[in-house]
Order: sequence, then C-alpha cells, then structure tokens
Amino acid sequence: MLTLTATKPLLKVVFDQTGTPTYALDLAKAIFDILENRKYHGNDGIYHYSNEGVCSWYDFTKMIAEYAGTTQCDIQPCHSDEFPSKVVRPAYSVLDKTKIKNTFSVEVPYWTDSLKRCIANMACK
Repeated sequence: MLTLTATKPLLKVVFDQTGTPTYALDLAKAIFDILENRKYHGNDGIYHYSNEGVCSWYDFTKMIAEYAGTTQCDIQPCHSDEFPSKVVRPAYSVLDKTKIKNTFSVEVPYWTDSLKRCIANMACK
C-alpha cells in the first residue's frame, strides 16, 4: 500500500472486511518475552495475538498513506464484491487476545501506534 498510495492517483480499497493489522515486531517481542521469562511452562495451548483495535482495509490504507505522507492519492472505499476473488474472506476477522494477555501479562499496542513505528522503522532503512 505504501507504493500504491505513492504512485496511483486513485485507489479503491474494501471497507467491508474488518480485522486488526499486526506489526510483526510486536508479535516477536511478545513471543520473546514469554520465552525469555519462561512464562510458557505449563501453559500449553493455542494463543492468539494481534495488535489492539479494529479497522477495515480502507481504514488501514488511509492511515498508511497519512503516516507515510502520501496524501496525493484519492483513496476511495468500496465493497468486496467489486473485486471478485476465488478467496473467500470473512467480513470480521478480529482475534480474541484475552487468553494470551491474561496468561502471560502481555502488553498489546494499538495498531495505529504500531503502524507509526513500523513506517518510521522502514524510513530509517
């Protein structure tokens, strides 16, 4: 989306699919903390992790463009059915992080804060 919003005058992005963007560095830090502090002992099972908050792909793209400073692209919301696909995606795919937060006392950043850090880290490279 960084490239598309920087190079396209108009971009249509679905607004009827909701999820939570997740910064890989946040996930890696959570896993490292759990392993480093040996909190996992006796806590087998499946744990979900994603950043906090909820947004559509449209919301996500708008924030990417804003934080990257690529405001010349006209980003328009559209329905999923405007982009026929063999892949069927759920309209709502937000993970419940209650178990990982309660079991391991994991601090989970909000997705917009993590997006800002992600874009800043990419700009430094």
